[in-house]
Amino acid sequence: MPFDIDKLFAHCKAQIRQFAREHTGERFYAFAIDADMLCLNSDEEFTRTLNEYQSRWDRQTRTIDSLGDMTEEDMRDEEFGLGLAEKYSGLDRSDEKAVLEVINERRADRRSEGCKYRTEEAVKELRANTGDWAYQGFADMEDDNGFDSELYNDHYYAAMDSDDGHTSHTEYALAMTELVDRLRLSDAFDNLKRTDDFVVSWVDHSY
Repeated sequence: MPFDIDKLFAHCKAQIRQFAREHTGERFYAFAIDADMLCLNSDEEFTRTLNEYQSRWDRQTRTIDSLGDMTEEDMRDEEFGLGLAEKYSGLDRSDEKAVLEVINERRADRRSEGCKYRTEEAVKELRANTGDWAYQGFADMEDDNGFDSELYNDHYYAAMDSDDGHTSHTEYALAMTELVDRLRLSDAFDNLKRTDDFVVSWVDHSY
């Protein structure tokens, strides 16, 4: 069956309003439709995610003075590199000094490259990437709501076959464009605390 925009609009509007009632303490900067998922993200959650990624990079690149200082997460992070050094450079895993040299050399190389999450471009990409949003898929669109899974699959494969991994002329693409326009022009987001530059869109990933 084709997409039923009226039913989808009513479903999305109801889900957004329900979400707004449950998240009154955050200020949201974007809404997006991603495949069959409804997605939102707030300034607060974006800041939390950015800080988490930056802190993780700091942990993963700090100098290690002793193997006893390493956490289980540290060991998982280093296992692949140590395995390569053992296989190709003859690293003796029982030699703590040699192991530390391999670990710290790798970490020094990463520090010299810098943390990408402290660059303007990467921060901008992180802010826009629905896969990193706290509320990716806070609700779904299903066939009972007017969605068409088969037509979405057609869109997916058409995008995969395209030169750049995108396509804007499938029935899915046209339906989502119309749905997003209707939501943007409606009162669907009125109960949501929003930034002045709040964006409503649908996303088409590179497949």
